[in-house]
Amino acid sequence: MNVKIAGIIAEYNPLHRGHIYHIARTRALSGCDYVVCALGGAFTQRGEAAVFDKYARVKMALMAGADAVIELPQVYALRPAQLFARGGVGVMNKIGADVLSFGCETDDAELLLKARFAVNNPDRAALKQALARGESYPKALSSAAAGEDAALKALLSAPNLLLALEYINEIERASSPIEICPVRREGGYHDEASLLSATGVRARLLKGDLSGATEGLPSEIAQTYAGEASKGLPDMNRLDALMLNALRNMDVSLVSSPDDSEGLINRVKKAALSSGTFEEALFKVKCKRYTLSRVRRLMMDAVLRLPQAPSEVPYVRLLGARRASEPLLRELKARSGGALTSGTRLIRDDPVFLAECRATDLWGLMSANPEYRAAGREFTAGTLYV
Repeated sequence: MNVKIAGIIAEYNPLHRGHIYHIARTRALSGCDYVVCALGGAFTQRGEAAVFDKYARVKMALMAGADAVIELPQVYALRPAQLFARGGVGVMNKIGADVLSFGCETDDAELLLKARFAVNNPDRAALKQALARGESYPKALSSAAAGEDAALKALLSAPNLLLALEYINEIERASSPIEICPVRREGGYHDEASLLSATGVRARLLKGDLSGATEGLPSEIAQTYAGEASKGLPDMNRLDALMLNALRNMDVSLVSSPDDSEGLINRVKKAALSSGTFEEALFKVKCKRYTLSRVRRLMMDAVLRLPQAPSEVPYVRLLGARRASEPLLRELKARSGGALTSGTRLIRDDPVFLAECRATDLWGLMSANPEYRAAGREFTAGTLYV
């Protein structure tokens, strides 16, 4: 039997109508038999705490049409675009996915390849000048790569496009046979008025507008939203003093974050020593050159004591699956050479998994829910079947 598997690398923070559309469109465009998601955990690529519990997001992904969900470890998920892509594509390579689908501002594969070439071969003098003006690296790179090409400039300025290009880079770097399946993104990526935007949905949740946040969602997903909201959303302020103390007392020589350069981690520690809150320290470090996401990522990286991300994903952990997808699990087991695991016995001493545990436990302490505040949930949660 010739089975075709499509992969999606996701955060689902939280899952919304745009994600449901993406999963359905992936099936239609790729002609795949199954869709498998690699899902990031407690903290997102922007360094923020996920709005819902990791396992609640696994459940919603399965309800939205995914057939299985694999863990994207925090050492990749809480890192810059290049490493986020390396982890996600690495998971897909491990399970033998045939296609990688991602949301993008264009579904023109040729235009994407043109953009990728431009980004990989920017005008070095223009890049240096933009950085000297204090522009953040992503913004400087986009402008230096586009040059006078207005269409390319518009595309490269679109949110999250650089991540799509990193997926393509990583597929080539790994000499992977995975094909790409770009799905044109609908709705503003950061538009607070859009229910096709995670930013828009989070804004409604933070305002207590549950009915607005769940508008148009299938009832079972809306019910999961309601259940999570009733437990209380995570609040970083609950751990403000703990995280500030961790930054004040960290050994900067042990921080292995790729976001650290030009002594930025020393600047973080200095800010922590002179600030009364984590957020105050964050904004003391943030500047035109260093984006808020980069600084927040670096600070969370240091608090969680994340190890370096291995060049190859060290394990393939099944977080959840649809009960009707048992043939898929057999296929994943075979394609991964038996590496697929649904338990923790074989990985319990792996530094990457232990970092995952620290992240989940820290996220839990941001919640008011006693169930989430208990330590060791990665050992007890088990694989979720829907």
